[in-house]
Amino acid sequence: MLTKNFELNAHKQKVATVYNLASDGYDKPALRFFPIVAERLVELANVREENNVLDAGTGTGVAAFAAAQRVGRKGKVIGVDIGEQILDQACLKLDLGLPLNVSFFLGDMEHLEFPDESFDVVLSASSLFFLSDMQEGLKEWKRVLKRGGRVAISGYSESAFRPLSDLFEARIRSYGVKLAAPTRPFSWQRLTEPEQYLSLFCNAGLENIEVFSEQLGYRLQNASEWWDVIWNSGFRGPVSQLSPEQLEQFKQEHLAEVDKLSTSKGIWLDIAAIFAIGHKL
Repeated sequence: MLTKNFELNAHKQKVATVYNLASDGYDKPALRFFPIVAERLVELANVREENNVLDAGTGTGVAAFAAAQRVGRKGKVIGVDIGEQILDQACLKLDLGLPLNVSFFLGDMEHLEFPDESFDVVLSASSLFFLSDMQEGLKEWKRVLKRGGRVAISGYSESAFRPLSDLFEARIRSYGVKLAAPTRPFSWQRLTEPEQYLSLFCNAGLENIEVFSEQLGYRLQNASEWWDVIWNSGFRGPVSQLSPEQLEQFKQEHLAEVDKLSTSKGIWLDIAAIFAIGHKL
């Protein structure tokens, strides 16, 4: 992993801290929505042989590895993220000796170190909504995109993670935990409508824009798997504000209410995903 010297603002420091905390369990089976969405994004982006690909906000590298399978030895994939420990997880996969042309950089996906027109494809799986200024982020990705190239991103619709996330929010607020906003406090809730994607892409100067909505949900086996999701994703931020005693009480109370949603088939985890693709002409 190559590193760059850069400074993060308070918002980005907070995001990096949460995902570094969650990095060890980011690839647990209960969180398979991350690879499901990332791999579908790579498919829709039509990543091809010999493409040079940037994966912005790469996390543990799921989209980067999926893209590397497609570009072959004559292409290359670079993943960038602000979280050092979560990038360590991506690099551990490289240590397995996979014959893929992929590398990872510690860096700010909103202020990239790459020259203009460096990539055929810019991917960002479940990451754009973390940026304070999503419009400027897209403009930066367009800058490093070659003419004829494409930006492809994914996010989540309004129904995603509900009703589990609603139960989580109500319960964690009852403990006096400070959330990012009085309503719709989770990062993905900043970008939930196809019209938002269209507007952002248009204003960034991207053209021939396509937006897709797909339901990619699945069944969790039990409430404990939902706790895996909480502990190894952005939900970790709010629960990290609890004392050890509060955390144990919160876990018992919350999982008891989640367990009431269980059926003979398990507990439905809604993954209503949105994908957007735009071109630089």
